[in-house]
Amino acid sequence: MDWTEIITAVIAAVAAVGGSALVQSKATAVLQAKFEALKEEDIATLSGRVDKHNQLQERVLKNECKIEELEKEIRG
Repeated sequence: MDWTEIITAVIAAVAAVGGSALVQSKATAVLQAKFEALKEEDIATLSGRVDKHNQLQERVLKNECKIEELEKEIRG
């Protein structure tokens, strides 16, 4: 075996491993960015639902007060 063959094989192996690691790193970064965006969308959606729920509670409370007033008027 010639030393040039061994050196060539080592260089090829190192390049293959390095290239694979680089591609994996880029793919991981893209997935993390998508995951973060998904979290932000979910938070915005949930925030909107909480706001709607809070508005509903306020309306129910106002209606309960009006019902109490009407019941008082009816009674007397």
